[in-house]
Amino acid sequence: MTRQQKFKEWLDSCSFREVTLLVDLMISGYILYLYLNKIFSATSEQLADIGWVSGVLGEIVVYSIILMIISHILLEFASEKELEQPLDVREKQINLIGYKYSAWILQIGLVIGIFQYQIEASDFFAEKMVIPFLPLHIMVVAFILAEVVNYSAQLIKGRTGAIYD
Repeated sequence: MTRQQKFKEWLDSCSFREVTLLVDLMISGYILYLYLNKIFSATSEQLADIGWVSGVLGEIVVYSIILMIISHILLEFASEKELEQPLDVREKQINLIGYKYSAWILQIGLVIGIFQYQIEASDFFAEKMVIPFLPLHIMVVAFILAEVVNYSAQLIKGRTGAIYD
């Protein structure tokens, strides 16, 4: 069996909602990769420049919007009005599980970002900080990572069927 046949067989075994979640997961993962790549490859002068940081954030937002619009348009053409159908009870439960995990990631990221801000604000640590705007980067990564975790949890719980664990 070739890879294409295996992929087609796997795709046939997936529901349309799973394919939608997988596309959203791939887009969110790509956005996370783009953001981290830009931050880690930036020079210290770029990281200290608020104009550059704002440009990166704007670029990430624009990419996110464009990719999500394109994916939903393509999925709408591929579906047979499945995007318009309401979620059943099981799918609603799976959504809640995904949101639960993403809320944890967001809360942890927010707490770490605020704690990091307090460290930067103290006189003792102010001279030792290497990355300017680190609380902002922590919160942005937490937000994107929460989306990745949300879609991943929904896919895993939807495939395993263990929604009440």
